Amino acid sequence: MLEKFLHYNTEKLSKNIWLYFFLIVIINIVLKSIQLDFSSFWYDEIISVHSASLDFGHIKHVSEWDKNPPFYYYCLSIWIKLFNDSEFTVRFLSVLFSSFAGGVLFLFANKYFNKYTAFTVSLLFISSNLLFFYSHEARAYSLVLLLSLLSSMVYFKLKEKPEIKTIIILGVINFFLIYSHYISGLVLFFQFALMLVYFDKKQKISYIYSSLIVLSLILIRFTKKQILLIVAFNNSENTFWLKKPDFSYLQEVLSSFLFSDVLIIPMLVIIVFVCIYIFFNKNNNANFPIVYSFFLGLGAVFTLFFVGKITPIFLDRYLIFTIPFILILVSFGLSFIKYKYAILIIVALFSISCIYKIDYKTDKGMDYRGTVAFTKHFKTKEDLIIVKTKDIKSLFCYYYDKDYLKLKKENLPVNENIIFCTSWEDITLDVNSFKTIVVIDSFQEYNTHEGEFVLHLSENKNKKSEYNGYKGVRISFYQ
Repeated sequence: MLEKFLHYNTEKLSKNIWLYFFLIVIINIVLKSIQLDFSSFWYDEIISVHSASLDFGHIKHVSEWDKNPPFYYYCLSIWIKLFNDSEFTVRFLSVLFSSFAGGVLFLFANKYFNKYTAFTVSLLFISSNLLFFYSHEARAYSLVLLLSLLSSMVYFKLKEKPEIKTIIILGVINFFLIYSHYISGLVLFFQFALMLVYFDKKQKISYIYSSLIVLSLILIRFTKKQILLIVAFNNSENTFWLKKPDFSYLQEVLSSFLFSDVLIIPMLVIIVFVCIYIFFNKNNNANFPIVYSFFLGLGAVFTLFFVGKITPIFLDRYLIFTIPFILILVSFGLSFIKYKYAILIIVALFSISCIYKIDYKTDKGMDYRGTVAFTKHFKTKEDLIIVKTKDIKSLFCYYYDKDYLKLKKENLPVNENIIFCTSWEDITLDVNSFKTIVVIDSFQEYNTHEGEFVLHLSENKNKKSEYNGYKGVRISFYQ
C-alpha cells in the first residue's frame, strides 16, 4: 500500500511540452507588462540605467560603488543600445527575465516532479505579488530568478549525464549567477553540498570541473574590491536599508513568499508532509529533486536569516530566487491529493483572485517624474534649485533632460540654476542673489549633513513653505 502511494505521483507531460512553455511565458509577459511605466524610476533603478549608459569598460568599476556585480548592467546596456532608455523599455527586460523564469520553472517541475506540480507551481508563480513587483524593477532580481532556475536544470542534467558540454554550460551559468548578485552564491553553496552527498565519483569530478570554470571566471572578471565584498558583504559600512533581522521580519518575508500570513502555516504543513514522504521513500534518486528544492527554498531563507544575525544581509528581494523552489514543494504536496483536477481548479481560482489583487502600478519609493514636472512649471530665472543629495543627480537629470544619460552628459546647462549637493560646502553660488531657493530632498533623514545645511541656509533665507505631494520627495521653499 505504501509503495503504491509513493509511486502514485509520477505522471509527467511528454506531448506539447514546449507549447505549454511558451504559453506560460506569453501569459507572464502580457500580465507583467500592464502599467509597466506607471511609476517613475526611483533611486535604485536609476543606478541601473546610469551604469548601463556608461562605456562597457567603466561598468564593472561603477558596480563596485553600487556593491552589486555588473552582469545585469551589461545586459541592460546592450538592451538600451538596441532600443532606448524609457521606463517601459528598461523594465521590460526584467519582465522578460521573470516570464522566461516562469517557463523554465514549468519545465523543471514537470521533468523532476510531475505534471500536476508543473501546472500548480506555474499558477502560483504568476500569482505572486512579490515576483510581479520585481518584474517591474530595473534591477538584477528577475535575472537572478531566471539564472537560478537555468542553473538547476543544467545541474540536474549534469547529474544524469556528465558531459563536457554540460560542465561548461553549468560553469558559465553559475558564474553569470554570482556575477548578477552576490547572495545568489547560496545556490552554488547548496549545489556543492548536495553534490557531496548525492553524486557518484564521476558526477563529482564533473561538478568540480564546472566549479573550476566558475572560479577561473571570477578571478578573471572580478576586481579585488568585488572579491573582498563577497568575503565580507556589507561588513565595512553601515547601510540604512540593511538591518539585522528579527522573527517578525522573517514572518513578514514568509508571508510575502507564501501570499499571506494566513497561508504560512498551511503551506509549511504541506512542506512537512513532503519531508515525511522523503523519510518513507528510500529512493535517493527520486528524493533528490525534493531535497534540492527544500535547501534552495526554505534552506536558503533560514540560512540567510541566521547569517543576517551576524551581518545584516537578510532582505526579501535578495531571496526571491528561493520562491520557485518553495512553491514547488507546496505544489508537489498538493499533487498527492486524490482529486487532482479539483485541486488544479481551486489553485486556478486562487490564482485569479491573487492576480486580481496585484498592484499593477507597482508604486515606487519616490516620484521624480512628477517632482521634475512640478519644478519646471514654477521655476523662473530668479530661482535656484538645490537638489540633495549628489546621488540623486542622475535621477533628477533623467527627467529634466531626456538625453542626459543617453548622451552621457556631465551637467545640466549652467543657466538652468540647478545644483546638486550633499552638504553646505557644496554650495558654490551666492544664495542671496536669487529670489527663491527651492530645496528638493530625498533620504534627508539619513543625510548626516542635513542639520548643518538647514542651519546655514536659514541664516541667509527664511523658509516659507514645504510641499510633500510627491512620494519620497520633500520640496522646501526659501525666500
